[in-house]
Amino acid sequence: MSETANENTEPLNEGEEKKNSNHIAGCGIFLVILCTVIFLVSVAVYSYFDYKKAFVAMSQETSVPTKIAITDTTTTSALDEKFTTFNTLVKAKKLATMELSIDEINLAIAHFEKLAEFKKTFYITAITDIHIEARSSFKVNAGFDGERHFNGVLKLKPVIAQGSIFPVVDEAIPDTGAKVPPKILNALPVLMFVEYRNDEEIQDVFHKITAVELKNNSLYITSDPESTETPIIDMDVSKQADTGIQLFALLTFIFITTVGFAVWFGKWKKKQQTEASK
Repeated sequence: MSETANENTEPLNEGEEKKNSNHIAGCGIFLVILCTVIFLVSVAVYSYFDYKKAFVAMSQETSVPTKIAITDTTTTSALDEKFTTFNTLVKAKKLATMELSIDEINLAIAHFEKLAEFKKTFYITAITDIHIEARSSFKVNAGFDGERHFNGVLKLKPVIAQGSIFPVVDEAIPDTGAKVPPKILNALPVLMFVEYRNDEEIQDVFHKITAVELKNNSLYITSDPESTETPIIDMDVSKQADTGIQLFALLTFIFITTVGFAVWFGKWKKKQQTEASK
């Protein structure tokens, strides 16, 4: 009886063993990719809704406009002269320093056309040796739930980044009372100040600032053509990151990749079965 069993149990030839190995390897690869895709999709979806929840919590559907400084001929003429002197020295590649008080900064926002975007959206209330404190109202996360607005108080620390002033937000206190996550704090100044940073008409002056300092309740700006100091931060602050679009693009890529692999695997398996039946 044992001899009969041994005779019926024939070892697989080399071709059949190779085909079985290919099937196992193919299934293994597919499972690994599938698990990776599921993980990436889960992370992307979680990140999207986490961002959405944070943005919605810190923002409101309506804007609460900030104050606008009252302008008059005397004050605006003095401000024009101060800025003209600073611009002339910078363009002449000479050492230039300008002091701006709280009232002068607010007046500049109300007076200069280049700062028109900050009217009713940014008003400085205090300058300490550490921060510029301001009342602010600006648009956020339009890609999530329509147009929303951050209304609240910002504490900013001006630094030099990419050859110009860049305000780092150390603290944001929204009127909603929600806590603003650090990752959103880092994005806020880019959301607020991207337009004026990219204004080509003021780059020949604005992008030659070498130092900025807060003292005596004022902002001091310096342009020194001989300065060799390294910027406090070296980061890309010229573009606004759209998290919603990035997450959608990632999900689209993952979906297309998965479908492409499934189609290829189906054809490969069908080909193997055809060859095995010959």
